[in-house]
Amino acid sequence: MPSYSASFLPALEVARLTLSRRPSLAESTSEQLMERYVDGEAESFELLYRRVSPNLMGYLLRLTRNRERAEDLLQITFSKIHRARGSYLRGAPVLPWILAIARRSFLDERRSAHVRTEDLSPDGSLPEQQHEERPLPTELSDALEIAIGRLPETYREAIVLTKITGLSVAEAATVLGATETAVKLRVHRGYNQLRKDLEQYSRTP
Repeated sequence: MPSYSASFLPALEVARLTLSRRPSLAESTSEQLMERYVDGEAESFELLYRRVSPNLMGYLLRLTRNRERAEDLLQITFSKIHRARGSYLRGAPVLPWILAIARRSFLDERRSAHVRTEDLSPDGSLPEQQHEERPLPTELSDALEIAIGRLPETYREAIVLTKITGLSVAEAATVLGATETAVKLRVHRGYNQLRKDLEQYSRTP
């Protein structure tokens, strides 16, 4: 039987108790799953993907308003998460960290698309994006989606992150690279514009 020094025995006991208290993958929070993935547990990433991707896909759909682009960005985002896993701050909320990566991926793609468009523009300028002003439909959920889509991007992002994705104002500020005051102001102004757009829905017989 191996002989252990007295100083080594407590360390063994601590390790045994730590392992016995460690939650299963299914019981782990998203933060714990990310930490386990950083520690080399590949299985935890698959579960993290299934747990986070619905919220992430919804966010990307509202950013791009195009399912194919959103699906591409979803895969790009998780590829970047894999490469950046060592930079994850243990214990930090994982969803805002992932959404920030997704937003940067979206902005990078958009900048790249603008450059390509500029190369093809005869006068060297970017064409203005056209938004069709459709009347709001009679279904409230559809009307709300269209009204949100009409908001200025800064207002729309703040509302989507805080009211639809469920982030706190502080977490949304981290994703957007803005102050909490700025996020609150964007949400407030966005709500005011939504109310005006939805007034016509309430007047529909």
